[in-house]
Amino acid sequence: MPRADRDLRAIHNGPVATDSVTMEGMSVAHGLPELYRAILGQVAALEAAGHRSEAELLRREAIAAYSRAWDDEAHRRLLHLQTRAARVLEGRERPRRARPARLVLRWSRSV
Repeated sequence: MPRADRDLRAIHNGPVATDSVTMEGMSVAHGLPELYRAILGQVAALEAAGHRSEAELLRREAIAAYSRAWDDEAHRRLLHLQTRAARVLEGRERPRRARPARLVLRWSRSV
């Protein structure tokens, strides 16, 4: 039978390191879905206000931030996007215009 002292050596009693930063006892990742949904609501408001290009850019950036690691950097990025959308909706910043998609042609020579 295994001895109890061997089992206890494998159990760590000290503080546990976490990958995410905590805010008021909750991880940053806990609030990201709500923040992301709020941004999507602002995207809809931008579209309704006629700022379709800004809405498209904001949606792309929000998706990119939300689909990566749910860490402090993603939280900061989403907060920045939320602030940007609010400023455009309030008329304090000009809406951006989407750049036209670049067409990439590949040409190869047959030898």
